Amino acid sequence: MDLVQLKYFIRVAELRSFSKAADALHVAQPAITRQIRLLEEEFGVSLLHRHSRGSQPTEAGELLKTGAEAILRLSEQVRGEVISRALVPTGAVRIGFPPSVGNLLIGSTVSCYRDQYPNVVVSLIEGYNQILQEWLLCDRIDLAIMTQFEGHPMLDSRPLYDESLWLLGPHEPDRAWRSSFTVEDIATLPLIQTSHGNALRMLIEHAAAAHGFTLNIVIQAEALTVVKDLVRRGVGYHVSPYSAVMWDVDSGNFSGGPIQDLSISRFLVHRNDRPVTRAVSEMTKILIAELKKAAAVAGPLIRVSPTLGNAL
Repeated sequence: MDLVQLKYFIRVAELRSFSKAADALHVAQPAITRQIRLLEEEFGVSLLHRHSRGSQPTEAGELLKTGAEAILRLSEQVRGEVISRALVPTGAVRIGFPPSVGNLLIGSTVSCYRDQYPNVVVSLIEGYNQILQEWLLCDRIDLAIMTQFEGHPMLDSRPLYDESLWLLGPHEPDRAWRSSFTVEDIATLPLIQTSHGNALRMLIEHAAAAHGFTLNIVIQAEALTVVKDLVRRGVGYHVSPYSAVMWDVDSGNFSGGPIQDLSISRFLVHRNDRPVTRAVSEMTKILIAELKKAAAVAGPLIRVSPTLGNAL
C-alpha cells in the first residue's frame, strides 16, 4: 500500500466511477484499475462493488476510504511542516571580508541576521583578496566580499559597490587639513601600506604610475590596527578605503579626506559548483539592505552597483 494507490482509491470511491476518476486525476484508466487491484490483493478483500452504473465501495472499501483520507491528511500536514522548517534557515554561514569592510557592514549585518535567524551559526573570517579566494576554493568560507575581483571558473561574483579612497594622516590641530586630495598629493608622502600583491596596494601603485611617479612606501604592514597606530604616532600616512577610516576621522583622532577620482570596487563572491543554502541567501539579503543604508548616509563616498539585486 502506498499513497498513490490510496489517492486513486479515494477518488474512485468518491466519484463511483473508474473513468471519472481517471479524468479527474489525469491518469489512464488501466493504471488506476491496476493499482486498486493490487490493493485488493494485498488486503485479500474486495474493496469496490463493480456494476453497470459504476463502482461502489464495499464495507471494507468504506473503512479503507476513511482511513486513507486520514493518512493523506496527515501526509500533507507532515509535508507542510517539513517545508516550513526548511524555509527557516539553520546550519552555518561562513563569510570572509577584508579588514576595511568590517566597520561598514559586518557588525550591522550580523546583528540583524542573528535577530532574525538565531539558529544559524555565523563564522566571520577577516582576510585580504588572495586569502579570501583561497578559502572559497578550499571550502573554508561560503561567501566573500572581495576587492577588484578578476574572475575564476569556479567562482561567481556580482558587483556590490564602489567606495572612495581616503588619505589618512595624524591629527595635527595647528595644521589646516584639506578637504580633498589628488593622486599627485601623495607622491612625496611617506606611506604605510600593505605588501605587494594586495589589491589596494596594486590599485594605488597603478594610479601613481599613471601620474608618473612611484609610491614612497616606508613601512609595509598587514594589520590595519597597527597601520592606524603608526599613522597616529606620525610615522607616516595611509591610503585606505573610506569604510576603513570613516570612524577614525569622525572621532577627531586622525585627519583625512578623499582622494579625487580614486576608488575601489567590492564584489560578493561564492562558489558556483554547489547550491546556495537558504541561510547564505538570507545573509546576502540583509547584507545588501545594510549596504544600501550605509550608502544613503555616506552619499557619493559609497556608490552601490546599479545592477545589485536582493540576494544570491
